[in-house]
Amino acid sequence: MDKKAVSLLSTIHNPIMIEVPSYKNEVRKKPKVVMEYNNTMGGVDRMDQHLTNYPVTKKRGKKYYKKIFFHLSDVSLWNAFVLYQKHGGKYSHLNFRLDIIDRLIERHGTVNEKKGRPGILPNPIRLTERHFLEVIGPSDKKLRPTRQCFVCCSKRNDFGKRVRKETRYFCPDCDVGLCLSPCFKIYHTKAEF
Repeated sequence: MDKKAVSLLSTIHNPIMIEVPSYKNEVRKKPKVVMEYNNTMGGVDRMDQHLTNYPVTKKRGKKYYKKIFFHLSDVSLWNAFVLYQKHGGKYSHLNFRLDIIDRLIERHGTVNEKKGRPGILPNPIRLTERHFLEVIGPSDKKLRPTRQCFVCCSKRNDFGKRVRKETRYFCPDCDVGLCLSPCFKIYHTKAEF
């Protein structure tokens, strides 16, 4: 008995009971098959146990291939967490998963700003890291190429139209065109502009 009755099937064990000391220094009898299972229980059972803590797959879903993909991504995240712990990692499993999610959003988090108008939302890392302004280099077609300033284009003029301002400077880390002053400073210091 555990919380419920546990049934085990084995082809090599007999129904032999073994005396085992418990936590309270009492001697209990357990089947030999249970003791050998507990002693040889490996990473698969522990992985399954930990993957149930933060399930990604839905219980009900018609697309089996999505369930397979999400399960494989869960297993790879768990394996990465185990390697992280072996090399002295300090995060818990939940914090490790949340940090991976943050990194994926920072790296690949481009979203359309509004329907019908392509654009990107500013990367959240732009406010914390150190960035430098560079001149857009010449290309085959243009000697002095320009880009639209991201900050100026987010503003509207008196008639309600978007301001279109071209600039020769850009931030290579954020990959956006920015005016020399004050747009570069505004973009890297304010969350909303």
